[in-house]
Amino acid sequence: MHRPSGIIFDLGDTVLHLESVDVLEGNRCMLEFDDVNPGVTAEDVMAAVNEIFPWIEHARDTSMLEVAASSVNRLIYETLGVTFRIDYEELERVFWNGALTYKPTEGIFELLDMLDARGIKTGILSNSINKGIILEDELAKHDLAERFSFIISSADYGVRKPHRCIFQVAIKKMELAPSDIWFVGDKPEYDIIGALEAGLYPVWYNWRNEPVSIESEFLVVHNMRELRGKIESLGTNE
Repeated sequence: MHRPSGIIFDLGDTVLHLESVDVLEGNRCMLEFDDVNPGVTAEDVMAAVNEIFPWIEHARDTSMLEVAASSVNRLIYETLGVTFRIDYEELERVFWNGALTYKPTEGIFELLDMLDARGIKTGILSNSINKGIILEDELAKHDLAERFSFIISSADYGVRKPHRCIFQVAIKKMELAPSDIWFVGDKPEYDIIGALEAGLYPVWYNWRNEPVSIESEFLVVHNMRELRGKIESLGTNE
């Protein structure tokens, strides 16, 4: 292990923690912008979501291909006969703001300050059905958007972690050798396995205190203060 020249972070439950999710309320917010609606309620939408989304989730995990939220919303709402007076990209933002509440992970600002002071590059690579601009908007709410040199969402590339292709996009954007990059994420099946296969050094942000089940070399931290201390202890690469 040596001090990284760059760190790529997962987003959800790593840089930002999900505080609450209310899919029903998100769909209520979307229906406020309906144009043609044959009496469909948010509860009707939820019934369709519960029918359709499980097999979409299964397909995403087994294929490592991503499905964009705008496509899922179009499938659900047009099946129900609902059309809107704004486009599906804007509806994606309406749903996000109505359904999801995030807060910055404790210690993330101090960690990023330290990385910036040492010239360590940072970026984000997230598995998400939401486009990168939506993730960037959420980060901006918390004064975090400008702390990262790039924000990659799988929704914009059609491929999900742990597929090596999307890690290669992030490596290219970081402009560093893979061996000089750490990847920090909370889900071993996506973040640790994907980072290992891409040649990055994996850091499992194990804030849930789950048992370790992967037999490979990687760092385990339980909070951002612990990660900051580990990097500080490594000194410089010079």
